[in-house]
Amino acid sequence: MSRVRAAVWRFALLVACVAVGVIQVRPAAAERPNVLFIAVDDLRPELGCYGATHIHSPNIDRLAASGTVFRRAYCQQAVCSPSRSSLMTGLRPDSTRVYDLETHFREHVPNVVTVAQHFKNSGYHTVSMGKIYHGGYDDQPSWSEPARKPQGGSGYVTDENRRIIA
Repeated sequence: MSRVRAAVWRFALLVACVAVGVIQVRPAAAERPNVLFIAVDDLRPELGCYGATHIHSPNIDRLAASGTVFRRAYCQQAVCSPSRSSLMTGLRPDSTRVYDLETHFREHVPNVVTVAQHFKNSGYHTVSMGKIYHGGYDDQPSWSEPARKPQGGSGYVTDENRRIIA
């Protein structure tokens, strides 16, 4: 798989899967839909819902069967922090001026409303768990409660990846 195609898959999965970062949005009123936004770094389409047979992922597969699975994606920037900022703000990296892992989008667009902030302002309860933004930053205006940063693991490496990095 080419590097560009792999990057596109990673970004698609950033929007669709769970591991590193999660934004949970809970409706404030019964008539509102429940929204769960799951974001993952570097997962690739290695889940049953994408046709992978070597990974057993029954819970995410059930969730995917009743929700939306993104099968195509476009990446605003090859680096994850600018891509995440773009995804969360709806602005291109040339507007947020985020091109690296250290810059926080609020430095250049302090009044922009993020997707999570929009949900929060609309009466939803928004929660961040894991890494949504880089550089040690989070975005307090987006969340209903302080962001949680649980301990993560990086022990998952496939044999294919081991051969590449060897």
